[in-house]
Amino acid sequence: MYLGHWSLESPPLDNLPDSRFLFCTAQHDRALAAINYAAHEAAEPVGLSGPPGCGKTLLLRALRRSLPREGYQVAFVPNVACSQVGLLNRVAYHLGGDRHCSQSSGTPPGGAAQAMDVILRCVADADADARTVVLMLDDWPAQSPVRMLDQLRWLLDLDLERSRICVLLAGERLALQDWPAALAQRVSTLLEVGPMQSGSVAAYLSHRMGVAGAARTDVFSPDAVERIAAWSRCVPRLINRVAHLALHVAYVDLADRVDADAVERAIEQLAEHAPRPSPHLTESIA
Repeated sequence: MYLGHWSLESPPLDNLPDSRFLFCTAQHDRALAAINYAAHEAAEPVGLSGPPGCGKTLLLRALRRSLPREGYQVAFVPNVACSQVGLLNRVAYHLGGDRHCSQSSGTPPGGAAQAMDVILRCVADADADARTVVLMLDDWPAQSPVRMLDQLRWLLDLDLERSRICVLLAGERLALQDWPAALAQRVSTLLEVGPMQSGSVAAYLSHRMGVAGAARTDVFSPDAVERIAAWSRCVPRLINRVAHLALHVAYVDLADRVDADAVERAIEQLAEHAPRPSPHLTESIA
């Protein structure tokens, strides 16, 4: 009923990363160009750094969606530090699939040596098929354990004849200054992906509504957009949360547009649940 009221084909403001909804500001265009070049040229690693909810994961997924399967083998590894199995095991699992799973449980075994063997064979197979291997390591932790950095260095130092490997990193804070110099120097490009400017929020909302199939994309009034921008500090994930709820509030009122009052009531409902953005994000409001 909510979708029908707004003439939508799909939810426009879900926070699940869906690359169809990618809205590129100038900083996103630069980041997408950098990771696209790295993938196509198997160039030195590229890092995307910045606050949560600003589109780093979406950029990686957009690149993955655009790469033709016949020319690339992509391993997207989410939450790279979320388990104790180790980085190489995570990469081997996402790169090698069933090749790296135990037959009984379908889970990756714990040996780094076996993970290395799987990765080497996957890279060799891709090379034989003239495919580039692209490793996307998402949610890289700010405080990287030494063992994790050692395993990353092993990945970056893979030296197989004619092999083509691209490594892309994304994390809230890629503290390269704390990495061993020999490793930090391998990340040739480090780009910041932060909140958008307040003047882009209206276009962002219109874009999301349009992709979701809305017949009209000016559903949010200028006052509503201004209030959404102020509350969210222009962080896309938070824009989605409050704008999504504001659509519900306006729907219950049977309104044909979302006004500032609907946004205020949405903010009140979120007050006890939604985390507020970090203070350092305020500098992005213009």
